[in-house]
Formats: sequence, C-alpha cells, structure tokens
Amino acid sequence: MRQAGTLAAAVLVAAALTLTPTPASAAPAGNLAAGYLTIELDPAGTVTGLRDSRTGTDYLAGGKSASLVSLVIDGRQERPTKVTRTRRDLLTFTGEHFTVEVRVQSKPGYTTLEATRIEATGDVQTLLWGPLATSITKTIGETVGVVRDDAFAVGLRPLTDRTEGAWPQEYQQLGWESEVEDNPSRLQVAPHEEWSAAGKTGWGSVLRAFTYDYTKERDRRNLAGYPIPVGPLPGDTGSIAGSKVALFGASPELTPTVLSKIAKQEGLPYPTQNGQWQKSAQASSQSFLVLSDLRTDTIPAAAGFAKAAGIGYVYSLPNAVGPWQTTGHYQFNSSLGGGDAAAAQAVELARTNGVRLGVHTISDFVSTNDRYVSPAPADARLATGQRAALTRPLAPGDTTLYLDSNAPFAPGLYNTLLRVGDEFIGYGSVQQSGNEWVVTGLRRAQWGSAAAAHAQGDRAARVIVNSYGGATGGVGIIDEIATRLATAWNGTGILANSYDGVESASESGWGSYGQARLVNGTYRQTDAKDGHITETSRMTSNTWDALTRASWGEVGVTTMNQVFINNEFYRANFLPGMLGWISLRGSESLLSVEGKLARGAGLNAGAGFQTSVSSLNAGGENGKRVLDAIKQWETARNLGAFTEEQKARFRDQSTNWHLTVVESGTKWSLQELDASGNAVGSPQPVAVPTPQVVTTSLPPATLHRLYEAKVTTNTPATVRYEVTAGALPKGLTLNQDTGGIVGTPVRARPATFTITARSTDGRPAAQATYDLTVHP
Repeated sequence: MRQAGTLAAAVLVAAALTLTPTPASAAPAGNLAAGYLTIELDPAGTVTGLRDSRTGTDYLAGGKSASLVSLVIDGRQERPTKVTRTRRDLLTFTGEHFTVEVRVQSKPGYTTLEATRIEATGDVQTLLWGPLATSITKTIGETVGVVRDDAFAVGLRPLTDRTEGAWPQEYQQLGWESEVEDNPSRLQVAPHEEWSAAGKTGWGSVLRAFTYDYTKERDRRNLAGYPIPVGPLPGDTGSIAGSKVALFGASPELTPTVLSKIAKQEGLPYPTQNGQWQKSAQASSQSFLVLSDLRTDTIPAAAGFAKAAGIGYVYSLPNAVGPWQTTGHYQFNSSLGGGDAAAAQAVELARTNGVRLGVHTISDFVSTNDRYVSPAPADARLATGQRAALTRPLAPGDTTLYLDSNAPFAPGLYNTLLRVGDEFIGYGSVQQSGNEWVVTGLRRAQWGSAAAAHAQGDRAARVIVNSYGGATGGVGIIDEIATRLATAWNGTGILANSYDGVESASESGWGSYGQARLVNGTYRQTDAKDGHITETSRMTSNTWDALTRASWGEVGVTTMNQVFINNEFYRANFLPGMLGWISLRGSESLLSVEGKLARGAGLNAGAGFQTSVSSLNAGGENGKRVLDAIKQWETARNLGAFTEEQKARFRDQSTNWHLTVVESGTKWSLQELDASGNAVGSPQPVAVPTPQVVTTSLPPATLHRLYEAKVTTNTPATVRYEVTAGALPKGLTLNQDTGGIVGTPVRARPATFTITARSTDGRPAAQATYDLTVHP
C-alpha cells in the first residue's frame, strides 16, 4: 500500500560523517550528512554544496558560499582557514586567531552541531552558524527555520535558549543581511526577520543562527539600533561554548516528523494536545470564547454559551493586560477572586460546567504601580539603556540636569525617561553646551518615586519604557515572571494564556534569548504539558517548540485579506491555522457569522470569538442561533467533513454559505448564498468521513541507509499512530504523533506489521497492514 506522492527510500547512509584530507585545490574536503542533506565542506570549512543526496541536486545558491561556523572577535568576523577531523564526532575549525571544536552527532533524520570548546586571541563576541545560502525560494518558514520547495526541505533549528535563530542586529553588513527581506511574509503584527532562523533574499534564502557572549557586559542593539547594555551572566553561562543547532534535509511531507524527532530527542519543549504533539494536533487550532466580562459569577453563563458553540475554552480579557492587579508580579484581581486560591476555585467552577479557563498576560511589561516599580525603591533589574554621569549635583527641586555624554538619548526607545538612583525623571529636551549635555524640562518623581538630591558623578540611565508606558523587566525579572506564571498555572489549573507583548523581552536588550527565557522558562516549570494552549504576539525560532500558535488579527484593525496572509505564514512555519480574534455579538446576523466560519473552514483555522456574556445574553434567540452556527461549522471542520473542493470555495471571500444539521455531529447540508442570503444552486452534502488509513503501501528500504516514509489518514481527528501487530524492521521507528517512519534499517529482512490510527471524539480507529522490504 503506497500513497501517491510518497518519496522513495533514502540513498544516504545515516550517521555518515566523512572528512577526507585532500589537496587544497580539491573539493570537497569533506561531507556532513544531515538527513537527506549532504553539506559539502572545503578544506577551510567553507560550505561548497547543499545537496539532496537522493537526487544529487545542489541547493547552494550560486556564488554565496560561507563558513559553516565563524567568530566575531574584536568586532571583526574571523573565518576558519582549516577544518580537520580530530575524532569521528569532532571537527576542529582553525582560524588565524581562534580554534573552535564542534561536536557532530548524526542521528536518523538530522545532525546536531555543538561548539564545545573555543580558544581565541582577543575579545570573542559572537559565534555565527552559517549562513547556509540556498537557492530555495518557494516556501520560507522564517520562524521554524525551514525552507522548502515541492521536492526538498532544508532546516536549521536552534537547540538551546541562547542559540538564537536569527542574525545579530550588530552585524548587518555580514551574512548577506542587507539582502535579507525585512518582512517577506507581509505580516501586519510586525516583521519577524529579527527573530528568524530563515530569511528570504532576492536570490534564494538563508539559514542561520548565533550565540552572543555574555561573560561580561555588552551593548546589544534593538531593532531600531539603540545600544542596550546587558550582562554579564553568572559563571560560565555567558560563554558561547554550548551553542548548538540541528541541521537536516527531508522530503517536505516528512519535515514535521523530523522536527518532532529533534524536539523530543534534544530535550526541547514538547507540549501536547490530547496526548499528541501540538504542532501536528488538530486541537491546537480549536476556538476560544474571549470574554471581556468573565468573572467568577459569570463563569456558569459563559460556560453555557461556550458549550452551545461547541467551544471548550473560555478566556478572560477584561482589559488590554488581563485579570491582574498589576503586571510584573501578576496577582489575580477581583474578577477571579483576588488570589491564586480563589482563581483555582474559578477554574474548578469552569471545569464542573464543562470548560477550561484561560487568561491574558502581557509578558514582561511591568505596570508602574507594580512593586517592581512602586513603592520606591524600584527594582534595580528593570531594563535600562545607555548611561551618563551627572557633571553637577542635582537638587530635589531642580528642573535641569547636566551630563557628560548624550549616549542615553540616542534614537530607538519609547518615551523620555531617565533613572537616577531610585528616582525616575522625565525630560523635555537635550542640547550640548561645551563639554556638557544640558537636559531641561525635567518632570521629577515619576512612577511613584521621590524627588531626591543626586551627587555629581551619579549615573543617569535611559529607561526602557514599554509600548503601554510602563517599565520593562530585565533578565532577572523575566526569570521571576516565568516562575510566577508557572506557579499560577500550577496552583490554579489555568490551561490557556497569551504572551502578548512578548517582544518586550527582546526589547530589554536580550533579543530572542530574552523571549526564550520567558516562554521556555514558564513551560519548563509548568506541570501541565498537555492541553495548555499558548498564543503569542511574536514567534521566535527558539520559542517555536513551546508556543502553540499565533492568532494575529484583532477586531477593527485586521482585514480578512490580512488574515489569509497570516495563515500563509502559519502554514510555512507548521503552525495551526487561526483567524485571529474576531468580533462576535449576540445580535450578529447568521449571514455575517457563517461568512467568517466558512473562511475558517477553508483555512482550517479556529478563532478567538471576542465578545461578552452580556452581549450574548442580550442576543436572545438570535444569539442561540449564532452560537449553534459556530458549533456546526467547527464540528465539521475539526472532524474533516468538508471536501477539498468545498474548502477551496470557502476561501473565495465573495461567497456566502449556510450549514444545516442533518444528523447531529455527522452530517450537514451546505447551501451557497448570495449577498442577500438567497440560495445559489443546489445544497451539497457534508459528512464526517469514517476514519481510514489512506497510505496504501510503503516504499522499500535499503540496508544501512536512511529511510523516511509517512502513513496518513483521511481525518484530522487522528491523534496517535501505533504498531499494533508485527514489528517495523529493526532500526526504524514510527512517530506516534505524525505517522512518520524514520530510521536506518540494520537487517535485510522483510517485515509485516499493522499500524493503527486512533482518533478523538469517539471516532473508530483505522488500521492498515504493510509489507516492507529491506534490500541488502
């Protein structure tokens, strides 16, 4: 049994790493096998080929070779001039002023590279991986770090929080960075190139990552170019040693399986929905009821509305920041009882009413009335920018101060605020007078601080103000917020949150490493690894594994055209489809609601239906019809009832539709409508398919060569694949989350086995039996 389009068996020996010494004029000096990708290196460690080992096609962009690994020392990129294999699993890259040892571990489907030892003369600032320059342009998964066409996918995944999938803002002149498009995905929320392992260029694409040295304080530049002093990190944690990436080449349909293997085997976050890896789980795109008036006393009514809509989550959004007294320390406000114990009771009340509870957060935005800021003294770990010394004493009543530098006032930060000691001081204008910079129009004692006397020589630092006008947490506060959020989820049972404003963790100066400390730090400390859905305002390469989804698009500011563009980004990055947060009123017409639901069905996208208990109450019978429409469309979508032809028609935004129940949960009648709600043509049947394994056969394998194949079903309700009879050939494994089979057979023996695909919602299991030949 073989599904059309399944790729043939591999021709690459897995775990192959050959670096054969050759004359300097010969090429290549050695090959690295990473799945189906052969990385060809010359004797200097320069990448001279990126070859699909099955076909021999070279995907290296013409004229764009770069070193596999290099260093920035004393502000200059230093490239290796020699690479040698000192052990089977160890490469040594040697340059004029440095040596980098890279441990290479080849595994079925991918290879990891880890910088284990660095010796250098001078100030080592950054380790750079690549960029790998490819000729692939069709699909650029910026965040996930995968570029692919119809035949081949090449990927680079960061494997530690400090390995940032991106290119440093400080080195825009290196790595073809000036040729990388700022916003190739046309995102409205924000360009993502700053945090992305993959970039698109006019000639192809690049895959890259880096690790910055934080053994001492360094200036890092934000996206606007403002230099922010950060570090040092304690002990050896600031070293670039330990920087680690995974590289792979795969058939496009097997890429999620390889990504799953990398995450699980390399200890990355691996959250699940219904026990299934969330990146392949249909449940990751389930809809929320986002409520502005969700309180403990309205939870039963909210749960009733959610169940009427077939929705399993109610979500608290009373304001822009969520149900908190302040952001920073994140103590629950009175809407959920004012504390963790009361919030736990609210969660239990929701559970007994058949739904789960989620809450909004605003990441490391710190409220000005939070105790990180007020009452004084404010926490010393709040993020600040450049500093300058007072050249004259400053008395409590002064409205002018004098500094020895204008460094704090460089462009690229929100607001005009300084911190001198424990006092926050607003200012008006800055001008130079001789050797001093005169700062006038002072507004003393801001953010609850007290006007105080400050001595000559005291330091004034520019405050990094967040986009809501509050403070931004530095790395120590980011860690504490991660611990607090995890404690809140563990103590209350809350199972959904959004990292809104998570870019502020980057704007603190720490880049996507700051975001990883928040997102991944929370995940690692959270007990519930299954069923917790996280949304985000930004998606970085080193938080991709922990985050469930982005759901960009807000009421009143996002067009449906932009929603479609967003979903192109989601598909390119192996993220679930989402419509964003869309308005829902109890008085809304069925024609309007079903138009949105049809787009969601066409994109296989859920939504955050933003509304209120009071609005749904006021909708009366119309509100009930609206909620039932959501239930019918979402049930049909999540069980795979719509045909591909129907979904293609739904994506035509000029069309209108109505779905009528024929048999509850299994059959519907679909009617196209005109703009006035009149029928167009005849009704179409819609039915939930009986689960079947649609892969009819598997390609043969070859002894000691990498093998990849995939078993698929006809329903998105499949949550687990299992071998229930017989056994795969030794050396091959079945990924229970994706249905992918990957490995290197070690015996030339035929195998017969049965794979069972299990589904949710009481749907029957599906089975198929395969005969798999392993050629010598």
